[in-house]
Amino acid sequence: RSFRKVRSKEDIGADVPAKPFYHAPSASYFQMQYRDDAWYQRRWQTGFDGNETNVDEKRVDYIMGSGNHSRTFLHWSERNTVQELPFAWYSEKGGLWGMNPGYDRADYAGSIRPIYYECMFCHNGYPTIPEGDKKDATQATYTELAEGIDCQRCHGPGQTHVDKASHKSPVEEIRAAIVNPSKLNPQRSMEVCLQCHLETSSEKLPHAVVRLERAPFSFRPGEPLEDFTITFDREPGKNTTLEVAQAAGYQFRKSQCYLKSNDKLTCTSCHNPHDVPHDAAATVKYNQVCTGCHQQLKASAQHKPDANCVGCHMPKQRTDDAVHVVMTNHYIAPRPPTGNLLAEKRERDEAVSYQGEVIPYYPAQLASNASNDLTVAVAQVREKANLKAGIPLLASRIEKYKPTHPGYYAELGEAYLAVNDTSSALRYFEEASKREPNSGQRLIQWGDALMQAQQWSLAESKLRRATELSPNDPRAWGRLGWTLWQQDKAADAKAALEKAIALDPELPEVRNNLGQVLWGSGDRTRAEAEFREAIRIQPGVAEWRLNFARALASQNQFPEARFQAEQSTLLKPSYAEAHEILGDLLARNGDMTRAQRELQTALQLQPDFPRAHLELGMVLASRGDIPAARQHLNIAAQGADPQASAAARQQLERIR
Repeated sequence: RSFRKVRSKEDIGADVPAKPFYHAPSASYFQMQYRDDAWYQRRWQTGFDGNETNVDEKRVDYIMGSGNHSRTFLHWSERNTVQELPFAWYSEKGGLWGMNPGYDRADYAGSIRPIYYECMFCHNGYPTIPEGDKKDATQATYTELAEGIDCQRCHGPGQTHVDKASHKSPVEEIRAAIVNPSKLNPQRSMEVCLQCHLETSSEKLPHAVVRLERAPFSFRPGEPLEDFTITFDREPGKNTTLEVAQAAGYQFRKSQCYLKSNDKLTCTSCHNPHDVPHDAAATVKYNQVCTGCHQQLKASAQHKPDANCVGCHMPKQRTDDAVHVVMTNHYIAPRPPTGNLLAEKRERDEAVSYQGEVIPYYPAQLASNASNDLTVAVAQVREKANLKAGIPLLASRIEKYKPTHPGYYAELGEAYLAVNDTSSALRYFEEASKREPNSGQRLIQWGDALMQAQQWSLAESKLRRATELSPNDPRAWGRLGWTLWQQDKAADAKAALEKAIALDPELPEVRNNLGQVLWGSGDRTRAEAEFREAIRIQPGVAEWRLNFARALASQNQFPEARFQAEQSTLLKPSYAEAHEILGDLLARNGDMTRAQRELQTALQLQPDFPRAHLELGMVLASRGDIPAARQHLNIAAQGADPQASAAARQQLERIR
């Protein structure tokens, strides 16, 4: 039930609201619609003229989630990726429609967020993926998808078992052909569950690092989980949240009942993986498990014979990462917790993430060897949690072990980029590429670093080679196009960006870049269309809105230009340039009061902004405040912007 294809109208399995759902932070409407034997999720906004704009509509192909807590709707794209749609269903309050976790914000990622291999690993059976993607999980493409967690996730590959059964082999051989978790030692048996139910946090730590030598779906029941992945946690005492994926295994393993059981208390002590019992039957079974150890509680005056042990000691609780989800907290509390555990919560700010040492959690004790030491060092830098200590640690361990896998060098390169040390980053991306010379992915990483260092010619050579090695990778063409544009090679830049879009039409950043190239080349009609399409795909990016506003203003489309500039300030209030452009457009429309306010805001955010000083000086002069106008115009005249400086001197001459 964790993952299934939508085949009929009833497969959505929830009451669909007739009226559109309005999401205030992003000023977007959402609605589920059924037509032509398929479900679609539709999103739109209201434009400057009151009409629908930025309409996005995608077919719902899959549902992720059993419906016990929620259902997430997914779209299978033409590029064989799986995309998460923003609007979801939750079981609380008898059925609630709302935004998926991470989407309840103004700048949510549109309808193009991919379901990466890490997500699919726990939410579904083994998919079939292109061989090349075992090396480049960032693309997350699939050739075939299972539907739900199947037998093989717990019992291992089943083909030999099926073959032996089909040929009437001896029963012992048939049984030996698959893994029986109950025959494994307690640790290996529990790891069958923990492969998915051990996540320490959905925040950026990282919570786990799959060993770089392993393919994404290569774990098999019965092997040590640590041979596939190492799980990490925050420093002791700093993980105090309750999150969806950690509500089971992670919380359970903190319980004294588990710690004192000598591995006798496991997931399957309470849960039959082949069955989902009804609530009444489950309560009886759980009580029996509890009283199997706590015999004295049967006769205790504090506990009635029909008491619900789980209801008190493992109560349902609202989670911190999915605020519309209420789950059983598997931490077995000595005493029932106090407070309102179901109180509603606001979605947390994804920009605020853990900073500190990333600690090995499972296994807690790691032998010192090349793979372990390098993986622990990678964990410190991958999500930027511990860069200050992690960069020298990873660098020293690479120097010590000299690994052959290019991923370690690329991880260190990304870490150096994160602290703006591009020269060191370039060195390690070059080392990664040397170890995998025919990898387009490695060349793209190297090219990104060269672009950040503004070494455009060298970036071009690496990215051109990436397009030769990976001609169907839109990333390579998109980066190449922007690199060419920086070298004033407009025609080649345009061709490369158009190639990227032909490979993947849903690349809003590439659309925006193509718009800039077209605009700079004089093709303003097409440029405006590309800017508009970038915003349609992902409406929440302030910079793209402002590019569009400039394009509209230059074509005297001032009402919509003001609207787009205003949206930019709402999306990113700290964006000084957006306030400046909006102020200028308001001044052109004669709204000097609002124009002055916006330009003053721009200067509060960026005091050395020549254009804002120029425009504020002009607004103040038009309102009769000549002394204040001179003050701002003098600053603009002495600023580093030649055009603003010249214009300011002219204005000063006029108001002498």
